[in-house]
Amino acid sequence: MGLDQYRKPKNFDVLWLPMKRKPHRLWAFAMTGSEIFFAVVCFGRVELGDLAAVSEADSSRPYAKVCLAVLDQNEGSEVAFTPELEPGPGKSIVAHAVASAPCVLFVAAFYQGNGQLANDWRPQFKELNEEWDEVTLPGKKTTWRWEEKVEPLDFYILFLSPSSVFARELKDLAGAMQDANSTGGILKLQTNKLHELISGAAGDSDPSKHRATATVTEIHGVTRGQKEFPWRSFASKVYFDDQNSGLLVFPTNQLR
Repeated sequence: MGLDQYRKPKNFDVLWLPMKRKPHRLWAFAMTGSEIFFAVVCFGRVELGDLAAVSEADSSRPYAKVCLAVLDQNEGSEVAFTPELEPGPGKSIVAHAVASAPCVLFVAAFYQGNGQLANDWRPQFKELNEEWDEVTLPGKKTTWRWEEKVEPLDFYILFLSPSSVFARELKDLAGAMQDANSTGGILKLQTNKLHELISGAAGDSDPSKHRATATVTEIHGVTRGQKEFPWRSFASKVYFDDQNSGLLVFPTNQLR
């Protein structure tokens, strides 16, 4: 049952009376004329102190901000990625990122169906050695062209502590996968190992638990040149530390 049923109608006077014995329950009375609207709203047993403790704990952890974006060479523009966007001529994918502490950034894209590398895009790895060291992946020597419709993809963006046991393995594997001769069965085996390492770093293998959420609801393109794309305004935030890596997954929609 949704809370919309208990929203205050226009011109209603509302009195909220907290229950003494059950702090997780609120009684609501709304009165107008001879009519009385009565509602009971139940909340989970989460104390304000618990929420404050969680917030305080997160605030002490290193975090990163990342924005997946689509460059349109023909339009001379850049927009934040959303699942509704579609590929087209002159389009390519980039990831902008920054972190509050030194870390390792890993970016890869997989088909949702078979889990193999999307569009033969090789995984990208970057060490951020300074706090607030802003980076963009892929680098200038590599382009993830997004021009043709293919099966749905998942973009994986992973932040790890430099001391993570998975960081060196991911670096070595990503480096080996840049080899153009790494194709067919070899590439498939490497990709399977990649999934194993990402799942180990993230703590699970369910991408739905790591779906990225942007901080804004409206996405607008900004012409590059005189004004750079303000990617931080559209960035998603994720925490990481020595024991836990931060994973964000950006999915595309099903083909239409």
